[in-house]
Amino acid sequence: MQVSEAREGMVLAQDLLAPNGRRILPAGAVIKASYLQTMKVWGVTELVVEGGGEEEGTDRLSPEEEERRQRAERMVSRFFAATNRSHEAIEELRRLCTLRVAEQLAKNSGAMGEEPPGQPEGMDLDAPGRRPALSDLVQREVQLCSFPDIYFRIKEVLDSPRSSASHVAEVVSKDTSLSAKLLRVVNSAFYGFPSRIDSIFRAVAIIGSNELSTLALGISAINLFKDIPPNCVNMRSFWEHSVACGVYARVLAFSKKSSHEERFFVGGLLHDIGRLVLFRRYPKYMTRALYLSKERSCQLFEAEGEVFDFSHAAVGGLLLAEWKLPPVVADMVRYHHNPTKAPTLFDASVLHLADIIAGAMRRGSSGSFLVSALDDEAWKALDLPVSALESAIAQGERQIREIIHAFFGDEKP
Repeated sequence: MQVSEAREGMVLAQDLLAPNGRRILPAGAVIKASYLQTMKVWGVTELVVEGGGEEEGTDRLSPEEEERRQRAERMVSRFFAATNRSHEAIEELRRLCTLRVAEQLAKNSGAMGEEPPGQPEGMDLDAPGRRPALSDLVQREVQLCSFPDIYFRIKEVLDSPRSSASHVAEVVSKDTSLSAKLLRVVNSAFYGFPSRIDSIFRAVAIIGSNELSTLALGISAINLFKDIPPNCVNMRSFWEHSVACGVYARVLAFSKKSSHEERFFVGGLLHDIGRLVLFRRYPKYMTRALYLSKERSCQLFEAEGEVFDFSHAAVGGLLLAEWKLPPVVADMVRYHHNPTKAPTLFDASVLHLADIIAGAMRRGSSGSFLVSALDDEAWKALDLPVSALESAIAQGERQIREIIHAFFGDEKP
């Protein structure tokens, strides 16, 4: 049976094994709530219980719980208005989202996603005016915010055939702020090392030069966008969504035994960076796009296409290419809404699904209120069981919290 169907009090009929073969629980163990969470964190999707699990609990919801459930379902229906709701993976994400929203409602922890704005005051929604050219926009943005020198110094060392891991560590160590954030990430649940990593030199030795440099790149990019008008987007919420997307992408890639998972994390971290460019350069146009998305219940990148004749994904892909980021990362970002057009379908599909999961779990917001539709070819390319979604979300929970703290601490980006 699926882990999602298991209930407290059931008894394991067989040893419960993690995907790597490690025994988590022995046959005969009585399932507890904490065990169910452990199963999800370890990536276990199925188990065998005595009696086959036919006799499941028939716990009834209290009137208050039933009211919260119904309210959560209404909210989730709005979140998923632009999705292909009959898809099996979307149905599962709707279920998981409903559980999460109901839990948040029980905690009274505030809104589960930000409402897009109403009609912009004084703006003619039928007259977009002169549209900015994509190439001009990217060139101006590159001139406006050049990438930090630290990245190019790292890249120079990596590209040199005479360099070593110690050379990379030496360059990174000279940037104290970056080093501190890198060490917090390395010591978080994101990696889960059993002992503390106390120096950049050791981090490079354990993680690898390329992987650590990729992380340094993603962290440095966060500091480039400090001046976005607060009425356009909540930057804390934006980066929470971006971090969540990166974590889910890395978890999904790991589940498929893909190498260099850090590139997926950085791709997720930067997947909506083009939207920050648009918010900064054309806030009124983006407000119009937000309104159209709400008015038509369409996805925000589609509304951007109508307003600008291109979307934030195209801006982000070109911007990362101009910054000389690895082409695989730039392509992932450029095609995360259209993965079948990407040079590498698998990479773009990972980011595509991770973005959808982050939206479904209401992990921050980059401005889009609606969960994106799932590309069926991307889903097929990943070849994942539906049960892998809940496992990925469970594995990502602690990682997201710790990376948000590692990046920002008590700061407000």
